[in-house]
Amino acid sequence: MAKQLRRTLYGLGAAVAAVVLVLVGLWVLRAGRETAVGGYTVYGVDLSGLTPEQALAALRNMEAELSASPVMVEAGGARFELIPSSVGFDLDEQTAIEAAMEGSSPDSIFDAVRGWLGGGDPVAALPVSGAIDEQALSRILDGYEQSLGAAAEGGITLEGHLPVPRYPQTGYSIDRTTAGPRIAAALFEHPRPELVVLDVALKHPLLSAAAVDEAYNQTLLLLNGPITLTRNDPDVTVVLSEEQLARALITRIESEPQPRLAVSFDPVLFDEYLRPARERFVSAPVDARILIDENDRITIVPGFPGAVIDTELVIQAAVNASVRPNRTTVLPLEDGVPPKITAEYLTGLGGIEKISEFTTRHPCCQPRVRNIQLFADQMNGRVVLPGEYMSLNETVGRRTEEAGYSPAPTIIRGEIVDTVGGGVSQFATTFFNAVYWAGLEIIEHKPHSFYFSRYPEGVEATISWPDPDLVFRNDTQTAVVIKTSYTRDSITVKLFGNNSDRQVSSVVSERFAPTEFPTVYFPNPEVMPWDEEVEIQGGANGWSVLVTRTLTFLDGTTSSRDWTVLYRPWPRHAEVHPCLLPEDSELYTGEECPEPTELPPPAEGEDGQPDPTQEEETQPEQTQEEGPEGENEGAGEEEGEEGEGENENENEGQGE
Repeated sequence: MAKQLRRTLYGLGAAVAAVVLVLVGLWVLRAGRETAVGGYTVYGVDLSGLTPEQALAALRNMEAELSASPVMVEAGGARFELIPSSVGFDLDEQTAIEAAMEGSSPDSIFDAVRGWLGGGDPVAALPVSGAIDEQALSRILDGYEQSLGAAAEGGITLEGHLPVPRYPQTGYSIDRTTAGPRIAAALFEHPRPELVVLDVALKHPLLSAAAVDEAYNQTLLLLNGPITLTRNDPDVTVVLSEEQLARALITRIESEPQPRLAVSFDPVLFDEYLRPARERFVSAPVDARILIDENDRITIVPGFPGAVIDTELVIQAAVNASVRPNRTTVLPLEDGVPPKITAEYLTGLGGIEKISEFTTRHPCCQPRVRNIQLFADQMNGRVVLPGEYMSLNETVGRRTEEAGYSPAPTIIRGEIVDTVGGGVSQFATTFFNAVYWAGLEIIEHKPHSFYFSRYPEGVEATISWPDPDLVFRNDTQTAVVIKTSYTRDSITVKLFGNNSDRQVSSVVSERFAPTEFPTVYFPNPEVMPWDEEVEIQGGANGWSVLVTRTLTFLDGTTSSRDWTVLYRPWPRHAEVHPCLLPEDSELYTGEECPEPTELPPPAEGEDGQPDPTQEEETQPEQTQEEGPEGENEGAGEEEGEEGEGENENENEGQGE
């Protein structure tokens, strides 16, 4: 008996262990398949036991069925069948699946098994969401209104160039503020409602039939033949045909002082009709300007009024001519149009004087010099009003050969190439220093990527198209006038204005964060492996400096701003035999070095000593703080900035 009982207990234990193993296996299987279990449905689709991919396929099939299943809509007692696909019905399946997955966290392994086996009824229905095309729905609602008898305002329709009246009518209007949300809610509701009822109201037009008749009669007059606009001083005539008048005809409803249909012409088309006349005699007003002579004497030159054709005045003249028997009138010309900037305005800004001056020098007669001088000419005499910004690029525009600029050396990604407009960065540095020492607000500037001793260390700028740019703001209460001048070997920028005697001081820190220059090797088969490498460009180390400009105002307050300027190392270039190129060189070929050969004995002079004429010429060693001698400077290789010319020259300048 006891033995039989033990056998029974052993059998039960084995059975329990087997069940546990099965449950654990099912649990692992469920986790491995990432099923969306948990007893959820989406729009009637049971997702229990489905993988995300299976759930997505099931929901898309359901979406296709729902898109083709019509929904009944009632408006004003009439019923319409709305096909969901016609309004872009789009179910958000992914959000529904993610919600099901997040909710699928059974409390026990038994819940997991029940979900895996599909046991029990679904316990939760997840809400669905999606989107519809509101513009498509609006067009469908327009059709419903037309079927009901939509309200319509009156107007004028053209058949060819003949006007046809459209009279207003009372009709029904669907409330658009509630119609869209109701239809959208019904499309994504489960189960869908049998009927969606929309709010409809009777709508009365604003215009009356009499107002349309009045506009129609006016239109008949406007289009009853060509209209001629002419004048003798200057001698000009504009004839507008019936077709042109009909094409330009426009109407608009005006509610005040009482509802009416106003008839007129389109100003844009009339501008097109008037273009030939404008080209003949229109003159734009000339603004007053501040003239500074070669002795820095300041004169305010008055502006001049202009003569313009005002399109609105021409349209009114055409309307008036339409009621005359000969349909002809004077072409209105607005004389005496004042300039935007008058002498009185400039005088009212207060007295101006020279507030800064800066000069840099360059070798004479290089191609870059013409570019610098042309750039200076385009900046000369410019006036920056209080609060205005000035961008060198926006003011001068792109440097092109058509604009007179010449190719000149430029550094592009470390290589010296000719580009149109090369060299104008020297003007940028000169101009920047004038702004800097005038104490004006600097908005945007970029120093050169390499150091050149011809410019003040840290206090310099470059320019290219379309960037980098140089931008400053006139933060004074008086106009700033730019005066430029040049000689064969220098460029000068002077600024005139009133900076309230703000004092400018500047400090450039000691050099920090030094960076050693690399050596770039180039292959030369004539340089034997046992020869000394041939240096073709000296290197220069890089470093950084901190520039601090401090402004001191009349009331004793100060304002400071810092700029950190990074100068890159200038790589040293050297030639070696191709076999000695480093493996990381782009020119590396893996060529093997040749065997040494017997070298000829050195030539001797008459005294038996080496002939001095055969000795190598030595070049002076270049300091590593300056750019390579004779190289052209550029503005930064990444930006492709316009380059500079050769040789090093000291700067002259002062802040006043």
